[in-house]
Amino acid sequence: MRNFFRKLPHQSYRGPFLWKTALMIIALGIGVGFAFHIIAPDEEALVLLDILKNPDDALDAINELTQTNESPFDEKLDEWAMASRRRMTDSLLDEVDQSSFTDQEKSIARMMLESIRGGSEPEPNLVKLAEDSPPVPNSNYALGAYWVAREYYFHAAKAFELEAAATDNESAREQAVDIYWFRQAYSDLIRLMDQPGYEELLTDDQSILLWQKAILEKNWSEIIKRTIIRQYTNLEWQIVLIALLAGFAWFAFLMHAARLWKSSSSITLCVVAVLLGMMSTTATLLMITLQEDFLGFSEKNDLIGGLLYCIAGIGLREEFLKLLFFTPLLPVLVRRKDPLLALIVAGCVGLGFAVEENMSYFHSSNAFDGPGRFLTANFFHISATALIGYALYRVFITKWQGLDYFASMFGMVVIAHGLYDAFIIVPELIPYSFFSMMIYVLLCFQMFQILDQIRPHKHQKISLSFVFTLSLSVVLAICLGWGVSLIGYAGIQIIGPDVVGLGIVVIMFFRAINEPITNY
Repeated sequence: MRNFFRKLPHQSYRGPFLWKTALMIIALGIGVGFAFHIIAPDEEALVLLDILKNPDDALDAINELTQTNESPFDEKLDEWAMASRRRMTDSLLDEVDQSSFTDQEKSIARMMLESIRGGSEPEPNLVKLAEDSPPVPNSNYALGAYWVAREYYFHAAKAFELEAAATDNESAREQAVDIYWFRQAYSDLIRLMDQPGYEELLTDDQSILLWQKAILEKNWSEIIKRTIIRQYTNLEWQIVLIALLAGFAWFAFLMHAARLWKSSSSITLCVVAVLLGMMSTTATLLMITLQEDFLGFSEKNDLIGGLLYCIAGIGLREEFLKLLFFTPLLPVLVRRKDPLLALIVAGCVGLGFAVEENMSYFHSSNAFDGPGRFLTANFFHISATALIGYALYRVFITKWQGLDYFASMFGMVVIAHGLYDAFIIVPELIPYSFFSMMIYVLLCFQMFQILDQIRPHKHQKISLSFVFTLSLSVVLAICLGWGVSLIGYAGIQIIGPDVVGLGIVVIMFFRAINEPITNY
């Protein structure tokens, strides 16, 4: 081991050593993942994977279960109502007649199917049964299934609510709740929270509903409280750990690039910057609430509206707030008069934002998008905030002479950020999503260009290329190992293609680092 560290400075500038190190770390991560998969497989993840791999088989199994008369009558009503969209009503009526349900239930099913075939209004006799006091069991459920088939969802939800109130039907409650979520009818969901029978159905989503309730009541103190709670609800410790490790990998890269490891005060300043960047995500969520829920400035699907939202909404909002959370550190940076430190500290604010954002994205994707976000979105935030933070620092160092430079840099970064997102999320621009990568590369090269201009050109004992290789390899190993531990070899099949597709980004980083790496 001592011999390894003695040779490391020389080896870190050798290409073969870099790729061998990367392969060894990644293989180790995959091996550990397989070990965990064998010892303690995640049964739920494997079942979901099987459904995704064999959707037709899963659908056949469901159909086989639902086509038996042992299914509850309300489930059969749902099945018949949905089947009426693709099957002749007469054949469904024959199926009803041949079923083993009671005569009253068969009559309700027939009236529902006749209503669907008949037109815009349900059968009067079915309405009469539903309006009786008390309502005939399953009549309101049949009305709800009819309205769903007609795509009148709010009518359907009200009918399901009436069925649940009259007969304590749990399926009806579930249907009502599902429709309100689908239609984002938060006021109705909030109303149901306090009603008997709905508590368990809404327990897991309580933080979201209380947040929506605060928005509807325009109670900002409660909005702030609920935004913070919602931000950290349901996060799994494994996902948080992966996000933090990915963040530390970039932190190590930045510290090595600026040669800050020996300065405890500089490292402390950078850690504070990361924490401020993480805090800026909460401010971003609050700004989204203000813009979308109070001002009505939300995402649009058309070209002009989508571009406007991405630039004036996402780009301007995120870059302004990250810069705002960078400003408390400006007095210290101006006093120290170290442009390299200013650039790196600003980048650490962007890193903090990316780390916090990773927790949300990794949670929704089970960290399967970890490698992609590590190489793209994470360094995009680092570069964008570093550029505008450094430009703002120059304003104060030059006694306002750098204001033009700051204005142009801030505008360029905001537009670049907006276009980067627009080519990913605006429907008309998605076919040209490769432009997002071009914008990313240009922004990163701008960051490296400034870094190269202001950092001392001294030979580094350990190459920056080695630190980048080590950081990337560890993140890849963790994400691949995590995926394999959940679903075995399929984890490599899911994550692997994305990793291969990012090869051009890896090449870009080595070119931007621009170190004399040998091939022997």
